[in-house]
Amino acid sequence: MMRDLHTHILPSLDDGAMDDEMTLDMLRTAQNDDISQIVSTPHYICGANNYDTATLFNTYDRINKLKEESNINVEILLGNELFLDEYTLSHLKQNKCLTLNNSKYVLVEFSLIAIPQNAECLLYGLLNAGYIPILAHAERYREVIQDTYFLIKFIEMGCLIQVNSTSITGLAGRRITKTAMELILRNMVCVVASDCHSNRGRAPRLKHAYNIVSSRVGKKKADLLFTINPSKIIKNEKVTLGLESHFVHPYSNL
Repeated sequence: MMRDLHTHILPSLDDGAMDDEMTLDMLRTAQNDDISQIVSTPHYICGANNYDTATLFNTYDRINKLKEESNINVEILLGNELFLDEYTLSHLKQNKCLTLNNSKYVLVEFSLIAIPQNAECLLYGLLNAGYIPILAHAERYREVIQDTYFLIKFIEMGCLIQVNSTSITGLAGRRITKTAMELILRNMVCVVASDCHSNRGRAPRLKHAYNIVSSRVGKKKADLLFTINPSKIIKNEKVTLGLESHFVHPYSNL
Protein backbone atom coordinates (compact mmCIF):
# COMPACT_ATOMS: atom_id res chain seq x y z
CA MET A 1 0.00 0.00 0.00
CA MET A 2 1.24 3.47 -0.91
CA ARG A 3 1.36 6.66 1.18
CA ASP A 4 0.64 10.12 -0.23
CA LEU A 5 2.60 12.84 1.61
CA HIS A 6 1.50 15.90 -0.37
CA THR A 7 -2.24 16.55 -0.78
CA HIS A 8 -4.74 19.39 -0.65
CA ILE A 9 -7.60 17.17 0.38
CA LEU A 10 -9.23 18.96 3.32
CA PRO A 11 -12.05 21.25 2.14
CA SER A 12 -12.23 25.04 2.00
CA LEU A 13 -8.75 25.72 3.39
CA ASP A 14 -6.82 26.58 0.22
CA ASP A 15 -7.10 25.91 -3.53
CA GLY A 16 -7.71 22.20 -2.96
CA ALA A 17 -10.98 20.38 -2.22
CA MET A 18 -13.95 22.75 -2.43
CA ASP A 19 -16.32 21.00 -0.04
CA ASP A 20 -16.84 17.90 2.11
CA GLU A 21 -18.28 15.82 -0.71
CA MET A 22 -15.27 16.49 -2.94
CA THR A 23 -12.97 15.48 -0.10
CA LEU A 24 -14.84 12.20 0.39
CA ASP A 25 -14.73 11.51 -3.33
CA MET A 26 -10.98 12.16 -3.33
CA LEU A 27 -10.57 9.74 -0.43
CA ARG A 28 -12.51 7.08 -2.32
CA THR A 29 -10.24 7.62 -5.31
CA ALA A 30 -7.19 7.21 -3.09
CA GLN A 31 -8.56 4.02 -1.55
CA ASN A 32 -9.25 2.55 -5.00
CA ASP A 33 -5.68 3.46 -6.01
CA ASP A 34 -4.11 1.43 -3.16
CA ILE A 35 -3.26 4.46 -1.01
CA SER A 36 -3.57 3.65 2.69
CA GLN A 37 -2.40 6.95 4.25
CA ILE A 38 -2.68 10.57 3.15
CA VAL A 39 -1.05 13.60 4.70
CA SER A 40 -3.18 16.68 4.21
CA THR A 41 -0.82 19.57 3.46
CA PRO A 42 -2.81 22.78 2.89
CA HIS A 43 -0.78 25.75 1.72
CA TYR A 44 0.60 27.92 4.51
CA ILE A 45 1.82 31.41 3.65
CA CYS A 46 3.06 33.49 6.57
CA GLY A 47 0.81 36.51 7.04
CA ALA A 48 -1.52 35.58 4.19
CA ASN A 49 -3.26 32.45 5.39
CA ASN A 50 -7.01 32.01 5.07
CA TYR A 51 -7.32 29.73 8.10
CA ASP A 52 -5.81 29.24 11.54
CA THR A 53 -4.79 26.03 13.32
CA ALA A 54 -8.13 25.79 15.15
CA THR A 55 -9.98 25.81 11.82
CA LEU A 56 -7.57 23.22 10.44
CA PHE A 57 -8.07 20.85 13.38
CA ASN A 58 -11.85 21.32 13.36
CA THR A 59 -11.99 20.55 9.64
CA TYR A 60 -9.80 17.51 10.17
CA ASP A 61 -12.04 16.18 12.96
CA ARG A 62 -15.21 16.71 10.88
CA ILE A 63 -13.80 14.96 7.83
CA ASN A 64 -12.58 12.03 9.91
CA LYS A 65 -16.11 11.50 11.24
CA LEU A 66 -17.59 11.70 7.75
CA LYS A 67 -14.91 9.34 6.46
CA GLU A 68 -15.77 6.72 9.08
CA GLU A 69 -19.49 7.07 8.39
CA SER A 70 -18.74 6.49 4.69
CA ASN A 71 -16.60 3.38 5.42
CA ILE A 72 -13.52 4.87 3.76
CA ASN A 73 -10.36 3.16 5.01
CA VAL A 74 -7.73 5.79 4.26
CA GLU A 75 -5.96 7.30 7.25
CA ILE A 76 -5.62 11.10 7.13
CA LEU A 77 -2.65 12.75 8.82
CA LEU A 78 -1.88 16.44 9.16
CA GLY A 79 0.83 18.72 7.85
CA ASN A 80 1.33 21.87 5.77
CA GLU A 81 2.97 22.89 2.54
CA LEU A 82 4.96 25.89 3.69
CA PHE A 83 5.81 28.77 1.39
CA LEU A 84 9.37 29.26 2.58
CA ASP A 85 10.38 32.76 3.62
CA GLU A 86 12.18 34.49 6.48
CA TYR A 87 9.19 34.03 8.81
CA THR A 88 8.63 30.29 8.29
CA LEU A 89 11.00 29.06 10.99
CA SER A 90 9.53 31.30 13.69
CA HIS A 91 6.00 30.25 12.72
CA LEU A 92 7.01 26.58 13.00
CA LYS A 93 8.49 27.17 16.45
CA GLN A 94 5.28 28.95 17.49
CA ASN A 95 3.15 26.03 16.22
CA LYS A 96 1.32 28.27 13.76
CA CYS A 97 2.07 25.76 11.01
CA LEU A 98 2.77 22.05 10.92
CA THR A 99 5.45 19.56 10.03
CA LEU A 100 4.41 16.27 8.39
CA ASN A 101 2.56 14.23 11.01
CA ASN A 102 4.36 16.05 13.82
CA SER A 103 7.73 14.77 12.58
CA LYS A 104 10.99 16.62 11.90
CA TYR A 105 10.15 16.65 8.18
CA VAL A 106 8.70 19.85 6.69
CA LEU A 107 7.24 20.17 3.20
CA VAL A 108 8.35 23.49 1.70
CA GLU A 109 7.86 25.27 -1.61
CA PHE A 110 9.14 28.37 -3.39
CA SER A 111 7.53 30.59 -5.97
CA LEU A 112 7.33 28.86 -9.34
CA ILE A 113 8.46 32.12 -10.92
CA ALA A 114 11.94 31.87 -9.41
CA ILE A 115 13.73 30.20 -6.52
CA PRO A 116 14.88 33.08 -4.27
CA GLN A 117 18.56 33.96 -3.92
CA ASN A 118 18.35 33.41 -0.16
CA ALA A 119 16.97 29.88 -0.55
CA GLU A 120 20.11 28.24 0.87
CA CYS A 121 20.06 30.55 3.89
CA LEU A 122 16.39 29.79 4.58
CA LEU A 123 16.94 26.05 4.25
CA TYR A 124 20.01 26.15 6.49
CA GLY A 125 17.88 27.87 9.10
CA LEU A 126 15.44 24.97 9.11
CA LEU A 127 18.20 22.35 9.14
CA ASN A 128 20.06 24.04 11.98
CA ALA A 129 16.82 24.07 14.00
CA GLY A 130 16.50 20.29 13.59
CA TYR A 131 13.99 20.18 10.74
CA ILE A 132 14.49 18.30 7.47
CA PRO A 133 13.08 20.23 4.50
CA ILE A 134 11.38 18.32 1.70
CA LEU A 135 11.31 20.43 -1.46
CA ALA A 136 7.83 20.07 -2.95
CA HIS A 137 7.33 19.42 -6.69
CA ALA A 138 10.98 20.23 -7.40
CA GLU A 139 10.61 19.29 -11.08
CA ARG A 140 8.31 22.28 -11.69
CA TYR A 141 10.87 25.01 -10.96
CA ARG A 142 12.32 26.79 -13.98
CA GLU A 143 15.87 26.50 -12.67
CA VAL A 144 15.51 22.72 -12.26
CA ILE A 145 13.92 22.28 -15.68
CA GLN A 146 16.94 24.03 -17.16
CA ASP A 147 19.42 21.96 -15.13
CA THR A 148 18.42 19.17 -12.74
CA TYR A 149 21.80 19.43 -11.03
CA PHE A 150 20.70 22.81 -9.69
CA LEU A 151 19.24 20.77 -6.79
CA ILE A 152 22.49 19.11 -5.76
CA LYS A 153 23.49 21.96 -3.47
CA PHE A 154 20.21 21.56 -1.59
CA ILE A 155 20.49 17.77 -1.41
CA GLU A 156 24.05 17.96 -0.12
CA MET A 157 22.84 20.32 2.60
CA GLY A 158 20.46 17.60 3.79
CA CYS A 159 17.23 18.52 2.00
CA LEU A 160 15.01 15.88 0.39
CA ILE A 161 13.27 16.07 -2.98
CA GLN A 162 9.62 15.30 -3.77
CA VAL A 163 8.15 15.07 -7.27
CA ASN A 164 4.50 14.89 -8.31
CA SER A 165 2.90 11.77 -9.74
CA THR A 166 1.18 13.89 -12.41
CA SER A 167 4.59 15.09 -13.57
CA ILE A 168 5.58 11.47 -14.18
CA THR A 169 2.37 10.54 -15.98
CA GLY A 170 2.53 13.52 -18.33
CA LEU A 171 -0.31 15.67 -17.05
CA ALA A 172 2.04 18.59 -16.33
CA GLY A 173 3.59 18.66 -19.80
CA ARG A 174 6.49 17.06 -21.64
CA ARG A 175 9.33 19.21 -20.25
CA ILE A 176 8.27 18.66 -16.66
CA THR A 177 7.85 14.91 -17.26
CA LYS A 178 11.38 14.77 -18.67
CA THR A 179 12.71 16.68 -15.66
CA ALA A 180 10.90 14.43 -13.16
CA MET A 181 12.28 11.28 -14.77
CA GLU A 182 15.81 12.70 -14.94
CA LEU A 183 15.66 13.41 -11.20
CA ILE A 184 14.51 9.85 -10.50
CA LEU A 185 17.11 8.28 -12.80
CA ARG A 186 19.82 10.32 -11.08
CA ASN A 187 18.75 9.11 -7.62
CA MET A 188 17.90 12.62 -6.48
CA VAL A 189 14.27 11.94 -5.50
CA CYS A 190 13.15 10.74 -2.08
CA VAL A 191 9.35 10.72 -2.43
CA VAL A 192 6.68 10.74 -5.13
CA ALA A 193 3.33 12.23 -4.05
CA SER A 194 0.15 13.30 -5.81
CA ASP A 195 -0.10 17.00 -4.84
CA CYS A 196 -3.81 16.42 -5.47
CA HIS A 197 -6.18 19.40 -5.55
CA SER A 198 -9.48 17.89 -6.72
CA ASN A 199 -11.37 14.74 -7.62
CA ARG A 200 -10.68 15.20 -11.33
CA GLY A 201 -7.37 15.71 -13.17
CA ARG A 202 -5.28 16.38 -10.07
CA ALA A 203 -6.79 13.58 -8.02
CA PRO A 204 -4.99 11.48 -5.37
CA ARG A 205 -3.64 8.81 -7.71
CA LEU A 206 -0.21 7.22 -7.53
CA LYS A 207 -0.55 3.78 -9.14
CA HIS A 208 -0.05 4.90 -12.77
CA ALA A 209 3.10 6.82 -11.83
CA TYR A 210 4.30 3.86 -9.75
CA ASN A 211 3.96 1.56 -12.76
CA ILE A 212 5.91 3.98 -14.96
CA VAL A 213 8.72 4.33 -12.43
CA SER A 214 8.80 0.58 -11.85
CA SER A 215 9.15 -0.07 -15.58
CA ARG A 216 12.02 2.44 -15.87
CA VAL A 217 14.08 1.78 -12.72
CA GLY A 218 12.60 -1.38 -11.18
CA LYS A 219 10.10 -2.32 -8.52
CA LYS A 220 12.61 -1.95 -5.68
CA LYS A 221 13.22 1.71 -6.46
CA ALA A 222 9.50 2.37 -7.03
CA ASP A 223 8.65 0.84 -3.66
CA LEU A 224 11.25 3.09 -2.05
CA LEU A 225 9.73 6.27 -3.49
CA PHE A 226 6.03 5.46 -3.13
CA THR A 227 5.87 3.34 0.03
CA ILE A 228 9.04 2.87 2.08
CA ASN A 229 10.35 6.44 2.33
CA PRO A 230 6.88 8.00 2.80
CA SER A 231 6.22 5.53 5.61
CA LYS A 232 9.52 6.39 7.28
CA ILE A 233 8.77 10.11 7.06
CA ILE A 234 5.36 9.59 8.66
CA LYS A 235 7.07 7.62 11.46
CA ASN A 236 9.81 10.26 11.82
CA GLU A 237 12.52 7.78 10.81
CA LYS A 238 15.60 8.28 8.63
CA VAL A 239 14.92 7.90 4.92
CA THR A 240 17.03 6.68 2.02
CA LEU A 241 17.72 9.01 -0.91
CA GLY A 242 18.15 6.28 -3.51
CA LEU A 243 19.42 2.76 -4.10
CA GLU A 244 22.98 4.06 -4.52
CA SER A 245 24.91 6.35 -2.21
CA HIS A 246 25.96 8.69 -5.01
CA PHE A 247 24.50 10.81 -7.76
CA VAL A 248 24.78 9.85 -11.39
CA HIS A 249 27.65 11.94 -12.76
CA PRO A 250 26.70 15.12 -14.62
CA TYR A 251 26.73 14.83 -18.41
CA SER A 252 26.43 11.04 -18.31
CA ASN A 253 23.96 9.46 -20.70
CA LEU A 254 20.66 8.59 -19.08
